[in-house]
Amino acid sequence: MNSTIDKVRRYREILADIQDIEIRVQELEEEIIGISGIEMGERTGKTYKITSSVEQQAEKLMERKEALYKEQANKKRELKRIENALTILTEEESDIIKIVHIEHRKYYVVQEKLKLSYQRIKQLEKQAATKMEKYIS
Repeated sequence: MNSTIDKVRRYREILADIQDIEIRVQELEEEIIGISGIEMGERTGKTYKITSSVEQQAEKLMERKEALYKEQANKKRELKRIENALTILTEEESDIIKIVHIEHRKYYVVQEKLKLSYQRIKQLEKQAATKMEKYIS
């Protein structure tokens, strides 16, 4: 159960990571464009092996860009898993998980909103985590 809640608590961090990756990809693309404008005079040989240091640098940047895209895709899948798991919860369970674990607010906020005791909130939270575990783990 704790690992499920830990993953849900990372929701906002994952969103920020996805945006950060997008920014880093844009920076790489700008760097690639800058490199491709440089002419060093070296050409690929008959074997089409890259021999220019500029081409090698561009190739490394492209590989980094692909790695970033893979990382971003993994994070998007993780977000989708969390969002999918939230759909199976009751409205009360969903509110508890969102307020306490995604918005990182205190339990008394949930108590005021839902008019429930702390013990009942903890009980619903545990039920929600158990339901979500199948979809997030």
